[in-house]
Amino acid sequence: MTALQDGATTAIGPLHLLATALVDTAALIRVVPERLRVAAAPGSAPVLQGILDRLTGRLGLPGLVVVPDPDPLWSVELALSRRLARDLGGADGTSSHPDVSADQLEDAAHHALAAFPGRPVTVSAYDGTPLRCWAAGAEDRPAVALVPPCGMPVGLVTRWMKALSGSFRVVTWESRGLFATEDGRNLAALGGHSLAAQADDLLAVLDGFSIPQAHAMGLCGGAAVALAAASRSNRVRSLSLWHGDYELGDEAPKTDHQRDVESLLTIAARNRKQASGLHRLMRRPSTLQGLRPDIAHHLLYPYASPELLHRYGLLNGAIMSTDCRPFLTAGQPTLVITSSQDTTAHPAGSEYVAAHLARAELRRTPAGDHLTAFDAGPELVDLAEDFLHDVTEPDRKDP
Repeated sequence: MTALQDGATTAIGPLHLLATALVDTAALIRVVPERLRVAAAPGSAPVLQGILDRLTGRLGLPGLVVVPDPDPLWSVELALSRRLARDLGGADGTSSHPDVSADQLEDAAHHALAAFPGRPVTVSAYDGTPLRCWAAGAEDRPAVALVPPCGMPVGLVTRWMKALSGSFRVVTWESRGLFATEDGRNLAALGGHSLAAQADDLLAVLDGFSIPQAHAMGLCGGAAVALAAASRSNRVRSLSLWHGDYELGDEAPKTDHQRDVESLLTIAARNRKQASGLHRLMRRPSTLQGLRPDIAHHLLYPYASPELLHRYGLLNGAIMSTDCRPFLTAGQPTLVITSSQDTTAHPAGSEYVAAHLARAELRRTPAGDHLTAFDAGPELVDLAEDFLHDVTEPDRKDP
């Protein structure tokens, strides 16, 4: 059973953690039409309800309903409860709680909203679709366009943003049409959903931040988007493609996971009725099996409502089904990274891409599965930065 312990929220530090966790899950809280429930430790629900009511109001988020038992919760609510509980696991569980002052709540909300990567900036795609974007790092540094997997909230790539922004200007965005407008009432208009449209979004983001050219760093399905953009524009000066999910016809096998997801997305994309039926299946708590509690709320995001799942089927379905072989004409310097332990995106796809790009280097990491690529561990950051320095400072000499 997963439950929130509210004792720690009464201290300023843990209250900040709770506010930060709410901001980290804000996209999920906003996009679900119904009011979400979270589970509390026995006896603590009334106090935690009061704190969450006041804190979500200050953060501009829909309210949450605190319940004493996690058993009736559906998958998204369980993922949300686990994420909020993760930072509050050290609560002392006492039954005596001093009041949280208005100043404490304001301070916690202010710091959470201002925390890295900060509030999004809206940039218009070429077809007018609004894109939620972020930028970090000095504007005079070489630029890196961080291309996340389709449908994932920015929180999944924040570690990479933070790791690279000390040396580079890093920009990123969330997938078109899959995130709520600022008031949280509706999803933004979708516009086009082809892989070409999503590749053009990378260039539109560069325009939005007045960046003439950039390195494109694509993760999972974002690797296909980055590769497509590089084949279309020399504004993409170099590439790094991390655990890429590519459609390559008969040239490379796919994992069971790739085939299963592609089949699911094909059904979801057909119409909203089909997506609604699949969404009912995704509500089962068993959906969380095998998902890391620290990122499950990001991974479940595009399955959180029938409309969202339908749009995700269109967008990610286009990424997973569009043949990437025509994009292998891209001539930019490229680093391709995979691992034999990746059972999500088959390593053979990365190996084929690296073998057929004119200026590609393949690196097989000795450890790490698909999801650890998003952790931005020291070894991976070193690998990324070494390549970035080489392609942005070609005359650099190692001491």
